[in-house]
Amino acid sequence: MRVVWAFPGQGSQRKNMGAGLFDRHPGTLACAEAVLGRSVPELCSDQAALRDTRVLQPVLYTVGALTYLDRAAREPQPDCMIGHSLGEYTALYASGALDFETGLRLVMARAEIMSRASGGGMLAVVGLGVGRLREIMRREGADGIDVANHNSPVQTVLSGPEESVRALAPVLRREGAGKCVLLHISVAAHSRYMAEAADELGTVLDAVTFHEPRVPVVSNVTARPHRADRIALRLREHMCREVRWWDSLAHLVDQGVTELVELGPGSVLTKLWAAARTELTPRAAGPQGPPDAAGAVPGGGMGADAAGGAVPATRTGQDAGARPEEETAPGPGPGGDSAAAPGTRGATGGTRRPPVPRRVPVAKERLGSARFRERYEAELAWVVSGTGDGAVGDEVCRAARAAGLAAFADPAPGAPDRASLGGAGRQGRGIGLRPGPEADEQVTALLAHEVRYVEAHHPHGPDAALVRFRFTGARRGPAGAPVAVRHVIARVTGLDQAAAFLRPPSAALLDELVRTAGLSAAEADVARMLPVASDLAVQAPGGWHTDGADAYQLLPAVAALAAGSPGPEPVHVGLCGVVGTPEQAATAFALGAAFLVSTSLTACAPAARLADALKHTLARAGDDDVTWAPTERHATLGVPARVVRRGTLFPARAGLLHRLLRAHRYFADIPEHRRRHIEEHLLGGSATALPASDSVDGRLRTADVFRWYARETARRTPGGDPVRPLDHQLPCDPDLTHFNRVTSGTALAAWTARTPGAVAEHLLTNAAELLSARAPNRAETRP
Repeated sequence: MRVVWAFPGQGSQRKNMGAGLFDRHPGTLACAEAVLGRSVPELCSDQAALRDTRVLQPVLYTVGALTYLDRAAREPQPDCMIGHSLGEYTALYASGALDFETGLRLVMARAEIMSRASGGGMLAVVGLGVGRLREIMRREGADGIDVANHNSPVQTVLSGPEESVRALAPVLRREGAGKCVLLHISVAAHSRYMAEAADELGTVLDAVTFHEPRVPVVSNVTARPHRADRIALRLREHMCREVRWWDSLAHLVDQGVTELVELGPGSVLTKLWAAARTELTPRAAGPQGPPDAAGAVPGGGMGADAAGGAVPATRTGQDAGARPEEETAPGPGPGGDSAAAPGTRGATGGTRRPPVPRRVPVAKERLGSARFRERYEAELAWVVSGTGDGAVGDEVCRAARAAGLAAFADPAPGAPDRASLGGAGRQGRGIGLRPGPEADEQVTALLAHEVRYVEAHHPHGPDAALVRFRFTGARRGPAGAPVAVRHVIARVTGLDQAAAFLRPPSAALLDELVRTAGLSAAEADVARMLPVASDLAVQAPGGWHTDGADAYQLLPAVAALAAGSPGPEPVHVGLCGVVGTPEQAATAFALGAAFLVSTSLTACAPAARLADALKHTLARAGDDDVTWAPTERHATLGVPARVVRRGTLFPARAGLLHRLLRAHRYFADIPEHRRRHIEEHLLGGSATALPASDSVDGRLRTADVFRWYARETARRTPGGDPVRPLDHQLPCDPDLTHFNRVTSGTALAAWTARTPGAVAEHLLTNAAELLSARAPNRAETRP
């Protein structure tokens, strides 16, 4: 028999709870009262005090801890532990992940932060499944409401703005909900609206050292056991993400747990477990009980931990998690997560009932390729990229990695930031790499700091610096297979460019690298058997191809090409800079995308290296606010890029300079009135600020002026240069304008809410729901 000890959360409190425990554990009680500054027994008897969340949460944590100590003194430790919402803190204390006082202080900080939130509401709904609820909310346009708790197939708690939640209640009653109870809480707990509070709590959690739990503790956020190095992240997410209680119970059943012991006031978790044992046991004794078998709502304030988290597991006795070896990009049958049919014997034995059609849910963690996620040490098939815009630095990348995403920082202009590279090497972050005179120096720094990942933006194909990075350290495995220890995601816009990255480097290039000691002879031999790119990101065609093939059209063709690449490891193909809506994300995965890359969308992140005013401009940009303008890259060829035109004269001024460079080779040949205008408005008053020309005769070329202007605007833009406020050069890929459109009027419309984790959560969770809803019916047999 396997046993789980479960700790209830806010809402399970009772007057005079803890009676009989206080005298038996005076040391722990004294510690709690020293921290709280008040008598715990007196607080437990004060009904008015218990209505204050700042009092209730630490008191409930203390009572739960005392209950654990009392039980542990009489019985052996359980096989695992779990806590509902606030109860997870108690479970972590009981498991040894942190000491009692540290846990108490964390709970006090959490309660204080939550008490400052307002304007939200929570609605407990009994009698409608979570899938049906999401369908109704989509139909009614209730996009601002999140699932806060998924407690059982017939019990869910919703969270969002109070007016929206109130307005939804009568709709749900008409749709068949047995109960719709507005909870006595003034915050939208466990929803996207708690993102700012989660960030505030995160600063507290960062100062805590967590230990590996002695007994596994199942996380509300992931429905899987906690790891010490991820506890702080999970508790931060716990503030603004769904409590996946039903998924957690399914996991416990799959692990062979047969008994749940509830440690704390009330019996709500015990009732939910009874419903789970009936529903999730492969050979159930009979059909599921009536709705009120699990209808008790776990708490007035027991909101939850995730704004629209992963799609809950609704199948019988089946685990929603992906196995690491599975490739999970959904094709005709999304998710690749077919349910195992439970036992089919009826009550009388022997007879089979006909299959019951159902739709197989797709979890966001299963979207894309499992091998890609493993290669880049990510939990989700989402890449945060700053390559090319200069806005994404260390802080954004750290936030992305903390949220389980892959991340690539755009190196700051000038010499490589060695501290940044050191952090990237240690923490598994990547760096953007572009061709140019500084590329070789940058690769030397990347190798010195053990950076293993780069994102390459090489329109003309791989160069010597990129090949050197990719194959330094390459070797043969035990069986002689070629192995590269560094990985390259290459952006491509067409089949020819993709083919260049899918081939091994040319023999001439490898010979030259060996001759100059860029690679050893052994490394070069391995390079002859592997593609230059580990993975490819298909992006929206630009430059000469502004009216060319769509990235979604290119994706299957590039993926087919990649399937024939050399080497033992697959080359994964994803989409870059074009996915900004859940529908687009679902389409990309249905087409076979292994991962998605956000580009301009990432520039709006709160920690991005961009002035707040410019983030605000980007967050409001629509398709009409974007135009094509010539940039420094390939200047003389007139290759344009997508940039924002709102609030800046850069597109017009860059276009003027480019027309002049085509008409006048030298700057002095431009008509005087036009030249004076350029010097005054574009060059800051004089051409003397320009670098000396490298032309044979020393004359200043118009191309030099254009390059200087394009380079200076790019350099000055991140800080919102007040001297030249109309010369901002803001790159803008389609992902940003699409995201702006679909999030208008929601919390994510503000750039301050667009953390990498929040953006990925929104798009991938909703994409998973769309794929689940549109998946072909699968048949399963039920007893």
